[in-house]
Amino acid sequence: MQINIKPLLNMPVKNIWNVFKSVIWMLALVFIVSCGKKQEQKIPVAKFNDKYLYLSDIQHIFPKGVSKEDSISLARAYITTWVKTQLLVNKAEINLPKDQLNVDEQLEAYRSSLLIFKYEEQMIKDKLDTTVSDDEMEQYFNQNASSLILDDNVVKALFIKVPKNAPDIDNLKKWYKSDQREEIKKLDSYCFNYAVKFDYFKDEWVNFDVINSELPKPIANEDEYLSNNRTIEQSDSSFLYFVYLKEKVSKGSVSPLDFIKPKIKDIIVNKRKIKFLDDLETKIYHDAEDHDNFTIYNLEKKSK
Repeated sequence: MQINIKPLLNMPVKNIWNVFKSVIWMLALVFIVSCGKKQEQKIPVAKFNDKYLYLSDIQHIFPKGVSKEDSISLARAYITTWVKTQLLVNKAEINLPKDQLNVDEQLEAYRSSLLIFKYEEQMIKDKLDTTVSDDEMEQYFNQNASSLILDDNVVKALFIKVPKNAPDIDNLKKWYKSDQREEIKKLDSYCFNYAVKFDYFKDEWVNFDVINSELPKPIANEDEYLSNNRTIEQSDSSFLYFVYLKEKVSKGSVSPLDFIKPKIKDIIVNKRKIKFLDDLETKIYHDAEDHDNFTIYNLEKKSK
């Protein structure tokens, strides 16, 4: 490969340096592309003091099918980060007191904790039963109802948003408050054709905030309003808003079972986890004890 340097002679020094930097990174890219054949040569891409970063150390950062330009950017970013890390470690080694330089015990403790965590996580994934029946959740609810208190007002509600120019608004005002099957059918058909938003919330409990946030004029005093009203009707420049509050439970009250079920399930599963891990630890200890895999020496004799 020959490089004609004559065009460089008339360039400013800064531009020449930029050209050489581009050439260097292009050479690095050539190494990256051919690294499978040359890996054994341990090609260095950065050095600090007596530490080297080799081309083989950075092969894993390149996704399949990456472009040449992206390869160079990825390599440059990784190498820069490596150099910064070495510089910071060097500064720490120079400036920290000697008693803070020995981190072997901390590293070993961290390694042990990480391995244990990964092992327990895998055992939980493989062995722990996370299925919780309705009967279990109901039993927990009955035994702990006094601690399952709502932090927010919850409701079962119907929310409708229609354009102001929609037809039959008077009928809509009658239908959305009705529990009669025929009128509910008429409401469904009407909203299918004209409503911008029509939500039963799957007939499940929701925080009143979910509905309040959809209104053009959010209810300021929720507690007072919910105590005295079953409906909300509002408007803005383009739309009409209708809310029918079928059921409501105030904050500070015991939560409805259906609303709290996901939380109860998490609590039950978490209790199982704690017991599972405790039993696992105990079993491993007793198995090792039965097979004389460890020795605990008598401290009283050692201290004499």
